Amino acid sequence: MIGNYEVTIVEAIPPADYLTSAVDGNYISMKGYDHCTIVITTGATVDDATEVTINRATAVAGTNEDLGGVEFDYMYTNDGATSGSALTKTAVTSDTFDVDTALSMYVIEIPAASIKGSSTTEYDCIQLALDAPEATNNIYGAIYILWKGRYKSDVPIEPLTD
Repeated sequence: MIGNYEVTIVEAIPPADYLTSAVDGNYISMKGYDHCTIVITTGATVDDATEVTINRATAVAGTNEDLGGVEFDYMYTNDGATSGSALTKTAVTSDTFDVDTALSMYVIEIPAASIKGSSTTEYDCIQLALDAPEATNNIYGAIYILWKGRYKSDVPIEPLTD
């Protein structure tokens, strides 16, 4: 983990070829942060689309897990355009989208206030989840960038614990 009271970076999903396996990232607690930016990058090969969802829970152990429960309306992508830094805002349907282009970056913005949604359950943890692609050669990885720390501290607030 790298960070201070302003920004903390946590590995969500280590870069690898996930073949035909679904992969769930670490659950992270948003208790100490107002915002999480999730960055997914793809490698030179993406043979099949994999669907992205954001799960929520009441603890980093996955307690009271709500699969696909975090609502978001858009993501940003460069869609394989590695020669520029511009990202295009793209609407998503039903709080999900496909990672489907090699050498791309996909960015999701999750405000802490959006995790609870209309639920009466006190959700404060999130997890990036990618479903199983149908073909092999699907290389990707992801990080969480937690920012807007809620409490000033010289020591980063540990998001992998409750």
